[in-house]
This record gives sequence, structure tokens and C-alpha cells, in this order.
Amino acid sequence: YKLTYFNFDGQAEKIRLTFKLGGIEFEDERIELSAWPELKSKTPYGQMPLLSVDGKAPVAQSTAIVRYVGRLTNLYPSDPEKALEVDEVLGLDEDFVRAIVPSNMIVKTPQSYGHPADLPEEDRKTLQAKLRAGLAADEIPRFLGFFEAKLAQTGTGYFCGDKPTIADCAILARLRTLKSGRWEGIPTTIADSKPLLSAFYERMLAIPAIKAYYFK
Repeated sequence: YKLTYFNFDGQAEKIRLTFKLGGIEFEDERIELSAWPELKSKTPYGQMPLLSVDGKAPVAQSTAIVRYVGRLTNLYPSDPEKALEVDEVLGLDEDFVRAIVPSNMIVKTPQSYGHPADLPEEDRKTLQAKLRAGLAADEIPRFLGFFEAKLAQTGTGYFCGDKPTIADCAILARLRTLKSGRWEGIPTTIADSKPLLSAFYERMLAIPAIKAYYFK
């Protein structure tokens, strides 16, 4: 198995975590941003991550890939109702990402959001700061509240059932990004007020396979 993505968490980290947690070896290919323009035209849909299996043509779409790896590792339930619970959390995580994306892309492609393509860098940063302030005040706390409520509902310390699934891998990856400071303008402590979510984060990091991955 060969997983290709940029050298940061993004949309690939939930897949990396699923591989690690499931104990399956894989090639973790990380490319630099400067190499992306040349590679982009060679991908199926102009996006990453990509997963190649046994040297075959790569497959895209992070949620499809994480479900596939989840099946390989038994971290995606075979029971339809339990799988539905996992898919609900994955969908919620995707909604969270969609809320964040404009604040990331506004500095790269302002024309996609109704602004001139030649918008000065300073103006792009100003727009980004406004979007991030709104996210920090409203959207991110709203989603963190959803995650906290889901943990309260299950009562097991995990999002679906009494052991980790790909849903837990997805939320752990998202929390790591929130806490990393990579999203300028979003306080790294923004999730600290959620006790169940904070305990979940520490619980996942304490799992030997994940601890070995992050704290080599």
C-alpha cells in the first residue's frame, strides 16, 4: 500500500492513523507543495490523497480510502447500523472541513470567493483573518459541541462503540490540526473547554500504536 499526500496532516492523516492503528505497513509518501503542480495533472481528479494498492492505478477520495483501509483493519464495522454510526461522524467531520476551507483558500484563490485574482497579499490576509475570527467565535465551537455531545451519547470514550474506529481516527486528526497552531487566528486551546473531547484526545494518543507513531 502506498499513500501519497502533502507533508502535513490534512485529509490523509485519518488514513495514516487507520493504517497505524490496524498494524498494516504502508508507504507514507509525502510530497512538497512545490511538486504538486507537476503531479496534479497525473492524478485522477486533480486532488490528493491517493492510495495505490499492489502497484495498480491510484485511487482518490479520502473518505473512500479510509473506509477501505478500515475494512482491512477491522476499524470499520461490518454491521450496517454500526457502520452508519461511523459514517455519520465522518460526514460531520467533512462538514467541519467544508466550514474551514474558505479561510484556507481565500489567500490562494480569492477569485473563487468573488474577489479579484490579483487581490494584494495584504488584503487576502485581512479577509482570512476575518473568516478565521468568525470560525473561532461560532463555527468551530458549534462543531466541537457536536463532537462533545456525541461522546456523551456513546458514553464509552469513543465515537462509535467501545473501541476505536475510523471515526475516531478522523476526529483525532482534526483535533491535532486545531491544536497545532497551523490555522492562524484559531486559538490552539479552542477545544480545551470540552472535557470529553479532551479526554478522548489523550486516550487516543495513549494507544501504543498511535503513541509510537507520534512520539518516536
